Amino acid sequence: MVIICYFNKMVGKLFGTTGIRGTVNDFLTPEFCSKIACVFGNYVREKFNAKNILVGMDPRTSSDMIKHAVISGLLSAGCDVYDSGITPVPAIQCAVKEKIYKFDAGVMITGSHIPIERNGLKFFIPDGNEVYGKIEDEIEDMYFSGKSERASWNEIGKIYNADAGKIYKEMLLKEGIKVDKENALKIVVDTGHGAQSNIMPFVLREFGHKIVTLNAQMDGFFPGRPSEPDKKNLENLIKVVNALNADIGMAFDGDGDRSIFIDDKGEYIMGDMIGAIIADSMMKEGDFVVTGISTSAIIDYVAEKHNGTIIRTKVGAADVVGAIMKNNAVFGFEENGGSIFPNINLGREGGLTAVKILKILHDKKKKMSEIIAEYPKFYQIKEKIQCKDELKNKLTSAIKEKIKEKYTGTKIDETDGIKILFGDGWILFRPSWTEPIYRIFAEGKSESKAMELIEFGRKIALLSLENLK
Repeated sequence: MVIICYFNKMVGKLFGTTGIRGTVNDFLTPEFCSKIACVFGNYVREKFNAKNILVGMDPRTSSDMIKHAVISGLLSAGCDVYDSGITPVPAIQCAVKEKIYKFDAGVMITGSHIPIERNGLKFFIPDGNEVYGKIEDEIEDMYFSGKSERASWNEIGKIYNADAGKIYKEMLLKEGIKVDKENALKIVVDTGHGAQSNIMPFVLREFGHKIVTLNAQMDGFFPGRPSEPDKKNLENLIKVVNALNADIGMAFDGDGDRSIFIDDKGEYIMGDMIGAIIADSMMKEGDFVVTGISTSAIIDYVAEKHNGTIIRTKVGAADVVGAIMKNNAVFGFEENGGSIFPNINLGREGGLTAVKILKILHDKKKKMSEIIAEYPKFYQIKEKIQCKDELKNKLTSAIKEKIKEKYTGTKIDETDGIKILFGDGWILFRPSWTEPIYRIFAEGKSESKAMELIEFGRKIALLSLENLK
């Protein structure tokens, strides 16, 4: 109880930018996971008359323990549980949304990209959407007030086996294009020991492409590379793409809801660029696209091209999806490689993003590097500093004061953290609520400008943090 109260006090709520996350057997204990699952079971039964709950997990070493605790909590709330085992996040959302087996809601045990000693819980309501906003508040109120009820002995739920991955594979195959040998691409796929390991290599081979896999054995210790598919962690993928003269490389995070790409020249492609390319292929005049506050200005170029509108939200898939639904947007994405196709799935889609990119390559009959060369170049640098949760809000306030002192009259966007907009670039200071870090993003129209901004950002953040200690 002490740990839970501490988390609530310092962060302000149980839910962060995406679900509930914390250190295993510290904050995420079996007792906590069982209790919050019981609360969720009570909530969906009361609000949606939902009883059939689909449960999946990523391959982390702690996921089995947490899954069994979650299942116990759901059963005690009178819910029937459909256990899908190791499954990508988008597969759980897709299966809940499509109602093929009458799944009413879902729970995913996943730490995504965060360090291996941590894990998390994501909850999905009947339309396949991740809980967010008001629903998060209502679930937290039930948890802290102790309002959830346990089922009587003769109304405890039952456990069944399920295969959400099968539903997901069928959807991906339907959305893609099967090619002949002449048009087959050589693709290097790095599934990062994650939940896409048994999905994407199979799907891509079914399309007719030549596939080479890396780190395709599911392993919660992530021996080949950490689960975050950033440039540093994908050095081996880049080497293999170059060595094999491959057409494209693709990498997934631990739970498979994000994908990052390497072009035919072995260059790492920012998630912003992939999002912009897909948006460009989907947007028609007047369309809306939603993205987070940290996304590159490249998407503004695409929107102007189609006379469309870009809506920027707080960082987090739930906020992006909320804005997509509110504005009837055709597409949404995050700069970290998470794309959302609302007509198909109401969540980040690592697998479907890969399928859509291959379709664009097929339709344009161009190499990935050639497509990227058609867009203006922006330079973005991302850094992070260690920062305890209890100091994050204070650090944001301190940075804001220093910015106002130094740049009187400068445009500041406080959608999420502090974003300062200059004529030839921008800088964003934003606390992470999934890890004990504080993020600094900078972007410029030139590499030198991006370097200048990130150096300024690092200096002001570290100085402000030191003054708080």
